[in-house]
Amino acid sequence: MRWALHKIDSLFGTIVAAIAGLLASQMLAFINAYLQRLGGHLDEARQGVLNDQVASAINDEALRAQIAVLTQARVDRLESAYRAIEQAGVFARPFVFFRHVDQDIALATAQAFHPALPIDLQSLIFGGAGIVLGWVLWELTKAPFLLYRRRASSEPPAPH
Repeated sequence: MRWALHKIDSLFGTIVAAIAGLLASQMLAFINAYLQRLGGHLDEARQGVLNDQVASAINDEALRAQIAVLTQARVDRLESAYRAIEQAGVFARPFVFFRHVDQDIALATAQAFHPALPIDLQSLIFGGAGIVLGWVLWELTKAPFLLYRRRASSEPPAPH
């Protein structure tokens, strides 16, 4: 019985590691797709700043100024995020991405994302790191149960 439990544990650990590896190997492709979508949002926001037709259609000067300030703030935020992610080194890029991610743009990217076949060195390294992380997560997940089992087996039986 112990042999079968060990094999099941090994199987689940491998499944978790494989899933984590596959997800990690897609990280750079997803970030690139996100950057494309972010660039589109940035271009659209810039058009909003430069569009004199829209500005002239608003008669209220205070409202026009407030819209201009909000639009420029969005352009600045999107530009900053785009530059930070694009200029980050390949192994820092995921961390910079998560620091600057716009949830709406990321969700839209995820809905349209098609996984890529990761054959470049960086994606293969991310995949390998994901496998290791998956095994570590599996071991951490089952650790409390193992500690409990060890404590229960090492405690002397209660007197009757």
